[in-house]
Amino acid sequence: MKILLIAPQLNSGRYVPETPSRALLILGTLAQQRGHEVKIIHADLMNGHIADELAVFKPEVVGITCNTFQVKSARFIAQYAKASGGKVVIGGPHASSWNKVPVDHTVFGEGENAWLELIGEKPDIQSIDDIPIPNYDLVSLDRFCGVAPVGILPAMAIMASRGCPFQCTFCNTPIFWGKNVRYRNPISVVDEVELLHKRYGINEIFFQDDTFNLNHEWASQIFNEIIRRELNKEMLFKLDCRVNEKLITKEFLGLAYKAGVWNIFYGIESGSQEMLDRMKKGITLAEIKRAIKMTHETHIQTQCSFIVGMPGETIKTLQQTDALISEIRPTRYGWAFFCPFPNTEATKEVIAKEYIKQMDYADYGYGKVHCRTDALSYEDFEAFQGFSYQ
Repeated sequence: MKILLIAPQLNSGRYVPETPSRALLILGTLAQQRGHEVKIIHADLMNGHIADELAVFKPEVVGITCNTFQVKSARFIAQYAKASGGKVVIGGPHASSWNKVPVDHTVFGEGENAWLELIGEKPDIQSIDDIPIPNYDLVSLDRFCGVAPVGILPAMAIMASRGCPFQCTFCNTPIFWGKNVRYRNPISVVDEVELLHKRYGINEIFFQDDTFNLNHEWASQIFNEIIRRELNKEMLFKLDCRVNEKLITKEFLGLAYKAGVWNIFYGIESGSQEMLDRMKKGITLAEIKRAIKMTHETHIQTQCSFIVGMPGETIKTLQQTDALISEIRPTRYGWAFFCPFPNTEATKEVIAKEYIKQMDYADYGYGKVHCRTDALSYEDFEAFQGFSYQ
């Protein structure tokens, strides 16, 4: 069959995507390996209109991946695809709340086996290691800018594991990937790294796993294999980690630095212990301070994220976050307003209190105020200018 896979635009308009959709690359590779003709499109990179692409390619199956910030574009694409006569399949983090446009199939969570069935193939994925390394020839890697901050170009992101065992109330990862963490074979992970470097010229990899430092033995195998192949002499790496005392050790950081890790992303989210507890982050302020200090002492840069406007937020908690940022002095940090992703615990709370704006998902976007709290109004958050640390 002819299969067209599409990553929609963001609701707020075009931008340069950081990396290609890994989900579409995997689904496309699975289909291609079984003899189907596959084309992948990232709508933000298109020069023409999706209707023209459908008319020229004439796909029998159109697969759309959709997160909450892509709903507007996804709906239009689905409408055009349905009108063209192809079978329309939608998946991705927002698939569980898909509405407005009828589609033929909706795939929830990990979709490899469901996808194979939909295209008439045997669903034979038994473990994460049965998923092939993507065929990156399906996209033009030079059109993607890499996940900021970028240490060296060209840059790409990959995932070496799936799932997260933690309970953060704002996060939709457990809804999509589940809480059972599955780890790829370290050799396969580094094979993909080496392929991207030697065949496609990629010089930096961001391991986009939810918690790369959850399993130190597994992570150490990846680091040591990178070192054994001397990829650390030619490449740079970034990680996404947690600050928990048991997960940040001198040994882990030292080996990461030796393997070429130059930046670690920490999702800190608040400088208020009360807020951290309400978020069910499972971390303490002491652990945050310790982790940032140890990371800097290992000569690895830090990038920290913060959420503004979670349930319970007050002027005092915002001041505490401001004070923490100034104390820990991360290399970089960013903040965003709380976004009520479908079906999360925090979303259910703001809906129950009627503290959520009556907005269509097509209006969701980065930088928008979606919720209020007991103490702060929508207008209070609209007036928020950020934190003082520069």
